[in-house]
Amino acid sequence: MRLPSVAKSDGKQRLMAGTRDRYIDTIRALAIVRVIVYHALGVGWLTILFPSMGIMFALAGSLMAASMTKSGSAVRTVGHRLRRLLLPLWALGAVAFLVMLFHGWPADDATQPTDPKMLFWILPLNAPPSSEWGDFFNGVLWYISTYLWFVLLTPLLLPLFRRFSVLMLGLPFLMLYVLDHHSFGLGDMVLNPARDFCTYLACWLLGFAHHDGMLLRLKWRVVVPLVLAAAAIGGWLTWIGRESSNFDLTTDAMPNAFWSFAFVLLLLRFRPSMAWLARVPWLERLIDLLNARAVTIYLWHNPGISAVGVVLARFGLEAEDTVKGAVLLVLGTFLWTFLATLVFGWVEDIAARRRPSLLPRSRRRSAAVDPPTVRSPAAAAP
Repeated sequence: MRLPSVAKSDGKQRLMAGTRDRYIDTIRALAIVRVIVYHALGVGWLTILFPSMGIMFALAGSLMAASMTKSGSAVRTVGHRLRRLLLPLWALGAVAFLVMLFHGWPADDATQPTDPKMLFWILPLNAPPSSEWGDFFNGVLWYISTYLWFVLLTPLLLPLFRRFSVLMLGLPFLMLYVLDHHSFGLGDMVLNPARDFCTYLACWLLGFAHHDGMLLRLKWRVVVPLVLAAAAIGGWLTWIGRESSNFDLTTDAMPNAFWSFAFVLLLLRFRPSMAWLARVPWLERLIDLLNARAVTIYLWHNPGISAVGVVLARFGLEAEDTVKGAVLLVLGTFLWTFLATLVFGWVEDIAARRRPSLLPRSRRRSAAVDPPTVRSPAAAAP
């Protein structure tokens, strides 16, 4: 069972190589900003308002499919993605290790520098461990680990999806149901990353469908019922679990999977005109920056939240107690992240085999591109 593919006659409507899909760039920029605000304030309903993680995985899946199609080599594509992912991670890990060594490991800490699991800082097949001082750095690295597994398995997932697209889209929800009811004697070290993988697998596959043009071929009379059904299930599961989750989707995989699927499907099927963006240069430049430095921003914003929070606490400005404290925490985190981007962003240039620079060049040349049918070549998702 397959979704409808793009007809050959639609090829003329696709973006030419080297252009940008500004709608996709804008969605990714919004997702990154929402992630920072959510991590700073811990406001659970933001995950419902804009499920950033599902969106980021979907856009990365679209990019991965584009790279696989363009290169024709799974090995080359996976190697390229690993380089783009791992070099910025190693820069973060180097700083994290220096911080942890400087403060020392407590004798009663289960994680020590000689623990073999520390190798996950080099190849994050699982979220890497750390001492207490490293928690500021590795708190968001589950995403890197999940993304890595998606990259490694895409050479298998993409041909399966293209052959059995409908069945493959249903598989993640079945897998989540099984994991929720059977642990198979596995510990959290295996179950947690497996659950993360299954939660966002449908979004990753929707990225494949977006690249292949399948979503744009779906009629709205099919899309709307699918979106409403998935959103209804996700919303109902969130409501009945509201006492424990406080409407935070990240606390429960199943409602997160359904809600993210519905949101991503609607978002990627909807194709608004972005021609207006060319008339707002500062916003266009900001979107370019967020996309070109997405990995650096994601990796370094969390230490910033901790650092800024410590400073504000010294002045009695707790974010959870005062509006002023919350606003200052968010603004301070954005300032920290911008400075970290200046200091470490060039690593992304090296990983992409570009000339290193403090700030990436603008991509304004393609801002007005607004075709009715598009395969996304966007190249900045982590």
